Amino acid sequence: MNGIELLMKLQAKMQDPNFAAKFNRIASEFNSIPGVQQEVMRIAQIEDEEKREKALSKLPSKVKKLVREVVSLLYE
Repeated sequence: MNGIELLMKLQAKMQDPNFAAKFNRIASEFNSIPGVQQEVMRIAQIEDEEKREKALSKLPSKVKKLVREVVSLLYE
């Protein structure tokens, strides 16, 4: 999934109030960690589960948890 496809999927899912609330909570936590947004967006675009897990393993534990939540939300 490229960046545009990711944004389109996110916009469509944001129509669901439950998804939007969960996503906004996670986004506010991400915003409190400087420099992590670009890396998270890059990882979210990785479709291969093994490659995504390898990229996640390099992140701090708090960020790993948040990224897993985002990926889980996007691929539900």
